[in-house]
Amino acid sequence: MNERTSQESAPLTPCDCSGACEECQCTKDGLRQSSSQIVPFSIVTTMIWLLVLCVTVWGQTVDPRAGKPGLLIIAHGSPSQPWNQRVKELEPKIRKAFGDENPFVETKVAFMEFTEPNVAAGVEALQSAGCSRIVAVPLLVAPSSHSHWDIPALLGIYSDAAVEKELRAEGLCVARPRVPVTVTTTLAESDAIEKIMLKRVRQLSSDPGREAIVLLAHGSEAIPPAWERFMKRTVTYICGRTGISYGDWATVGVGQEYQRAIAAIQEAAEHRERVIVVGAYLSMGVARMHGRWTERAGGHHGAEAHTAENPLEGLNLQLSEQGLLPDEMVMQWIVDTARGEIQRHP
Repeated sequence: MNERTSQESAPLTPCDCSGACEECQCTKDGLRQSSSQIVPFSIVTTMIWLLVLCVTVWGQTVDPRAGKPGLLIIAHGSPSQPWNQRVKELEPKIRKAFGDENPFVETKVAFMEFTEPNVAAGVEALQSAGCSRIVAVPLLVAPSSHSHWDIPALLGIYSDAAVEKELRAEGLCVARPRVPVTVTTTLAESDAIEKIMLKRVRQLSSDPGREAIVLLAHGSEAIPPAWERFMKRTVTYICGRTGISYGDWATVGVGQEYQRAIAAIQEAAEHRERVIVVGAYLSMGVARMHGRWTERAGGHHGAEAHTAENPLEGLNLQLSEQGLLPDEMVMQWIVDTARGEIQRHP
């Protein structure tokens, strides 16, 4: 065995220098072994603490509601604040109606015009709440240019230069959503209006055999067949459940010409002694609209005031004071429509 082998095989002898001198090889080797064990342990400990810190920060900054859809209820809006207020009151009621099984991050009511929040503000509020998508429910009676073109354009999911120009000319703001948006159907696609109008007629009816019904609603020049079907269906439903055998309808926009209503009411009065007039309007009864027309006609104002005589004077009329709101069926329709969309397209 040579000298090198002998040196490598010889046991290391510690000295009294505690590793401070060059000859204390065994002590230095021990220190090196100890260091090699401590370094990996320190790294693992540090990584664990960093992981814990990241998880803690993430849990504090991420909204647990994020990733769920948002619900936007869109009404037309009115210069009348009581009209708008009835719609705004739906927001907390709808949240409560969903209960613990609410599939939506947030629910917002927005208006096309006349009041705030507008549609663009409603979209932004839902996006800020962390919505992954938006379900927009038009709180409109039946299909019209509003539901087919205006609302999709305001939501930024339908592009038409002419429509957008008209909306901007009216001072309306077009949204630019960063999440998918779905628009659902109008009230006319359900049986809610029929049932609510039946309630209104029953409140006013006293002798079905002597009475007639006239239903008034907005109508739409863009889609008249849809409104004709809806109104005919509603009047037929009411007659079938009240025993009233005469029913008619007319499309009359709020504050617009009333001649169609006058003609329908006069015709009904020729067949029955008493005429019940109800309106499929969201937040306004026909009594108020009829009163406005009477004031204009009596004061010789407007195109309709061609005579000082009231053509309906002396007729036995029963005019509904209420529109569709307040009625729980409207709220339930919104809940069912929104939930149905989520169930069909999770």
